Amino acid sequence: MMARTPAGLRMVAQIEVSVAAPIMLGELAGVERRMIPIAGGRITGAGFSGAILPGGSDVQSVRADGTIDLLARYAIDLGDGGSLLIENAGIRRPGQHGGAPYFRGTVRFYAPPGPLQWLNDSVFVSSGYREGGTVHLDVMEVV
Repeated sequence: MMARTPAGLRMVAQIEVSVAAPIMLGELAGVERRMIPIAGGRITGAGFSGAILPGGSDVQSVRADGTIDLLARYAIDLGDGGSLLIENAGIRRPGQHGGAPYFRGTVRFYAPPGPLQWLNDSVFVSSGYREGGTVHLDVMEVV
């Protein structure tokens, strides 16, 4: 019988995403939807850093209770290290009893061959908050 190994978290990156004003799409398939253009930002990680390229988007579904289901996709320019593609899927909901909003998600990296290839082969989760026009994410590898 194999021994069970509990999962842990290891911090791997901090992401700051600059966003533009939302594009309101209205009610589609029974849910209020909007698209948030991604204007830029930065990622700083374990042995890498880069600039978020303009042109990504965060597509959101807003439930009646204010909970937001989101799916963001954006590209990172690593300079000489190539590029990354990132997909964040998550939930942001109002805090309970006036507390901080709950903002959690999963992060999927698409990395080039080479030193960052390990990003393709792990599970990542995020914890975030929004401050003005910037979304802040702490990204952790599930180990």
